[in-house]
Amino acid sequence: MAFLAKHRKEELIALAEDMGIEISPTDKKIDICKKIKESPDFEEEFVRGCLEDIVKQREAEAAELKTQREAEALREEREFELEKIRLSNAAEINSVGSARSESVRPRRELRNLMQKYDGQVADISLYLSMFERQARTAEIEESEWVSQLMALLPLDLAQIIIKEPEDKMQDYLHIKGVLLERFKMKPEPFRVKFTQHQRKSGELWKELIFELRNYLEGWIDGVKVNDFETLNYLMITDQLKRRVSPEV
Repeated sequence: MAFLAKHRKEELIALAEDMGIEISPTDKKIDICKKIKESPDFEEEFVRGCLEDIVKQREAEAAELKTQREAEALREEREFELEKIRLSNAAEINSVGSARSESVRPRRELRNLMQKYDGQVADISLYLSMFERQARTAEIEESEWVSQLMALLPLDLAQIIIKEPEDKMQDYLHIKGVLLERFKMKPEPFRVKFTQHQRKSGELWKELIFELRNYLEGWIDGVKVNDFETLNYLMITDQLKRRVSPEV
């Protein structure tokens, strides 16, 4: 029974439970050893093997607990350092802000200036053009355009933006391209809209001009027109295509 006495009480209790031996809360270590020894299921080699497994399990659990505690301590330390940085930055911003409070305008939210996008009634390319115009008028930094735009989009479109790579999520031109691609707004649809778009009843002429300019820009940007000569060629080619019989 000497080998039993070398083990911890909690290890002996675990062994006794595995062997179906009833242990009283008042039992001392020597009492538990005696009950194990007197058990009809006691076989020394078997008991040694069981205790080895119990010890290994206890050591593994202890190691895991230690790792968890170290990770938790590291996490708390990092959070503490981050909080220090946040507080330091906040204090610096407040200091600068108080010195320039009279000259700094409050941040403007485009959701207070524009209606949310409704795909049933609005053309995505026109909506993005109006968004860009409003953003420039409000003097909003382009680095903030994507976050401002997301507040104006329905959930399904906002989710498309969220799925983009993190390094692209604040790139407005990239996000604009993704949205136009989602609505299949390639050069040909822009060309068709430019050549066939009509003024709606009650619409101002300046609104029609804005819409036509948007479709034209979408068309020529899509086919990479960067100079007058290329634009000239594009317009003549388009006119020829519309005048020549499809059979030719």
